[in-house]
Amino acid sequence: MVQKLSLLSSQSVALMLLLLVTIISIPGFQAIPGDLPRECYNRTFADEFNVFDFFLSYEDTQQWLDALATENPEKCQLQKLEETYEGRNVSAIVINYNLPKKIIVIGNLQAREWVGMSSAVYIIHELILNAGNYPDANKFQWIIVPMPNPDGYEFSRVHDRKWNKNRSPQSNANFGVNLDGNFNNQWNVNGNPSRADPAGRVYRGPAPFSEPETRALRDLMHNHIDAVLLVDLQGFGQLILMPWSWTEEPAPNADRTRAIAIAGSAAIFEQTQQFFDVGIASDYFPFAYGVCHDYCNAIGVKTCLTLRQTMQEYEISTDQIILFGQEAFVAIHAMAEKSDLSNI
Repeated sequence: MVQKLSLLSSQSVALMLLLLVTIISIPGFQAIPGDLPRECYNRTFADEFNVFDFFLSYEDTQQWLDALATENPEKCQLQKLEETYEGRNVSAIVINYNLPKKIIVIGNLQAREWVGMSSAVYIIHELILNAGNYPDANKFQWIIVPMPNPDGYEFSRVHDRKWNKNRSPQSNANFGVNLDGNFNNQWNVNGNPSRADPAGRVYRGPAPFSEPETRALRDLMHNHIDAVLLVDLQGFGQLILMPWSWTEEPAPNADRTRAIAIAGSAAIFEQTQQFFDVGIASDYFPFAYGVCHDYCNAIGVKTCLTLRQTMQEYEISTDQIILFGQEAFVAIHAMAEKSDLSNI
């Protein structure tokens, strides 16, 4: 009996040692941030969270931005601009907030154009976590709204990949407004009848700035009207578009704006050998009204442009996130440098 117990004890010790060796040899497990309660996040969260492996949810994005602002208070601040109908924050992160020369970057107003969000996230990541690699970019204050349409984005992510509007309730049991038609610039022009149809994909809303998301961006523009550049990130086209969207006539500052846009196109070509055409928005698409970059230009922001990435409509894969992010970053920085020159 004693021999049996001794043998059993030896086997137990051997088994425990085997388990210990196995546990030590397993690579470190990294929990998905969304699976952890907020109080479990530590100060290394922003470094450990790889934002380029997948398309972030709204919660992922907010948690990451919170961590960046908490861990880098000397570098950036997180600001709540508005709250959406479904209770999500429209947030801006302000980087190099003490510098006078400002760049405004807006992510995917169109919910399904995820490249706008992921490119904005790439720029944020590089400016904060890899700031030493970009001394010239760090001469500017960057005001970035990575997810200006969080309700619509989440709906496109979870329910309907083609969804482009926000999710505010409208008449006749419809939902959503096309946010890039809800700005108060030529908003009341008739144009396409579907602009006035709550069931339509391009529905403009019941009134200009009827939506909290567009009010947030309106107020942001007015508060930073001295910005040298605003860029609206969109998908599909490989284009850098200038105002106006609602007429064939160019905006009064078109020559200057074109020179700035060309600088962005040249920077992209040097970086990726991809050619981006430059032109007035109405030269490429049917007339559009209530558009973000038109409103921006009308109120007097120095340079207002739309950067349309991708050639696969609005779809991109995760292995393209970094490529498109690099493309957007190099273009916006080049355009900011050009816009800041006094002799153009």
